[in-house]
Amino acid sequence: MWEVLLDGRRWSQWNEGVEWMTLEGPLAPGTLLTMKPKGAPQTAFRIEAVVPERMLALVVTFGPVAALRFRWELAPQASGTAIVQRIGTGGPLAGLILRRAAERIAGGMAANLGRLAQYAAANTAPGPSTSSG
Repeated sequence: MWEVLLDGRRWSQWNEGVEWMTLEGPLAPGTLLTMKPKGAPQTAFRIEAVVPERMLALVVTFGPVAALRFRWELAPQASGTAIVQRIGTGGPLAGLILRRAAERIAGGMAANLGRLAQYAAANTAPGPSTSSG
């Protein structure tokens, strides 16, 4: 599942809102990760935290006034891998700047995770289970 999550060339196969994603260096805190949302300009996220095979946390900041954060947590289970995706905003103008985007992204998370599970099951074994939060 971890390899599938990091395969940004194929993000569009499971995440309807993203055309592609690419890691701009080592998988480590501080490294940039560029994502191209559909219908929007490419955006540079920074890796906030990473625990290989277990967790990836990204942030994009809008100066000192707002931040958008994504986090994926993976947990091995007998039937495969459980994955939880979270989205959050912060900063004094986050509600004004990011509320609609965060709500739109959150609204599609369950379907995206379902597609991610199907894609991972077809490309790795055993297949994962999903949840969102």
